[in-house]
Amino acid sequence: MDNRCQYLGRGAGGVCEASMTKMVPSLFEHNIYCTTREHYRCPLLIARSMRDGYREAAERAGAVQGR
Repeated sequence: MDNRCQYLGRGAGGVCEASMTKMVPSLFEHNIYCTTREHYRCPLLIARSMRDGYREAAERAGAVQGR
């Protein structure tokens, strides 16, 4: 299982695709959120999920557990 966040850019620079401004996560954010199973706790990912307004976005991020 890949622990890496699906929104972390694969190219040079590691741009966060969940960010509206296409920011590059700090080293702290990268180590805590982007490359671990905890990426669903990332403030940028949560904001994107809320902004999108789709349950599917939260499910893809792993933030919503099935009952």
